[in-house]
Amino acid sequence: MLEGASLLRPDLSDGVAAYSHFLNGGGKKRTFSYERYVMNDLSGKITLRNAILDAQNAAIELWINNGDPEKFSLSGPIIPCGTNNPKYQFIRKAFPYPETENWQKAIGAHVIWVSASVTVTKPGPVIKEPIFKMNFTLHAEDQYNFNPGMTDIASGIPDDENGNFVVVGFAQGYLNTSTLKRSFSWKGFDLGVAKMGIPKISIATRPNKKR
Repeated sequence: MLEGASLLRPDLSDGVAAYSHFLNGGGKKRTFSYERYVMNDLSGKITLRNAILDAQNAAIELWINNGDPEKFSLSGPIIPCGTNNPKYQFIRKAFPYPETENWQKAIGAHVIWVSASVTVTKPGPVIKEPIFKMNFTLHAEDQYNFNPGMTDIASGIPDDENGNFVVVGFAQGYLNTSTLKRSFSWKGFDLGVAKMGIPKISIATRPNKKR
């Protein structure tokens, strides 16, 4: 089936590569392309958009609450993407499960977190609002394995069938990792980056700065 998919389903190239590493990679960590996920899957685009908005909001809050620093860095918490846990109802919409079969097979549900460095040009006589510049990194991780009781969405094949390959030593699960980088700037306290196709989102008036 792997060889057939390689020849007949070029649309599954990332899923095929991930499965091939499951069979032949000996459990070694693998790097995949989150850029390709964002470019080719709507859920990837939604995930990146909302990760950037979260990072912008965090940067504004840190700047306001820490005495207007000109430079600082930030690192966010783990965000589950594609979780089925009803506890994360909002996150399920903002960071959804992959939409395409290719990326369902390549990464499926996974986690991300964000880190960034920020520089700020403070308001003055000419510049009326702060200008934020951010070097943004999205980090992604997925443990590639097959879970008992689950099934493949597209084919309906039980995960147990592939899990048996691990039991008998024919395959081994592994850690899938990736990073995606962006650099951008924005003015004031409205979120969004126009040049990246992320429209402005007006937010409530920010509190007075703490001193």
